[in-house]
Amino acid sequence: MSRIAIGTILPSSNRVVERTTAALLRHLPGIDHCAARIPYAPDGSGQPAGAYDAPSYADAARLLGHAGVAAVCWNGTRGAALGLPADRALIASLAAEAHCPATTTAIFTAAWLRRRGARRIALVLPGTVAEGAAHIAGFAAEGIETVAAHGLGCPDNLSAAAVASTAIIDAVHTVATEARPDAILVWSTNLHGLDAMAPLEAALGIPVLDSAALGVAALLDRAGIDTAPLAHFGRVFATP
Repeated sequence: MSRIAIGTILPSSNRVVERTTAALLRHLPGIDHCAARIPYAPDGSGQPAGAYDAPSYADAARLLGHAGVAAVCWNGTRGAALGLPADRALIASLAAEAHCPATTTAIFTAAWLRRRGARRIALVLPGTVAEGAAHIAGFAAEGIETVAAHGLGCPDNLSAAAVASTAIIDAVHTVATEARPDAILVWSTNLHGLDAMAPLEAALGIPVLDSAALGVAALLDRAGIDTAPLAHFGRVFATP
């Protein structure tokens, strides 16, 4: 087939990843996007507390493989909370099931930050800072320190999709002022931060990274697709 396809695995309660991917792929004609969901209800049920439900991910990857995708990505941030070794093991399983390269949002994010020497980050989180503690610990284990964090008070995963862009922008400015980090992560793929990335980067002079956009960047990287046409969305798509 002449058209390239890429495959995303996302949480069942997510309403942002597909929207973000579609917005970006409008600038990359000739690429198809295929999506598969794993069980993750608004309250987080559907996945065990301290691990991935491996069969659900295997099934999702296998079905994406049926579409001949060039790469698959788990576009969720949970890997930071579980610890990135869990995502490294997941990548191996996804690649074996889909018969193509695989990646995750968390793995790509940590690698992107390290390549650019961004060792001090700030997080904008959907819930509370206390609920984000496991994510902070996961980044710390990779040598990335969280120097500021701000929670948006979402009661569950689904409600994160309804957070207004203005609230995300205000939170980014808050953590930027608190700690002067090297980079700021909008750390939930159900928070819509895509459109705010470039204006915030211009205002603050540091990378501001939307999680769902990071997952798309990860997927395009593994599929070998040039992201230069997306550079106006933010630094994550610019040529290193």
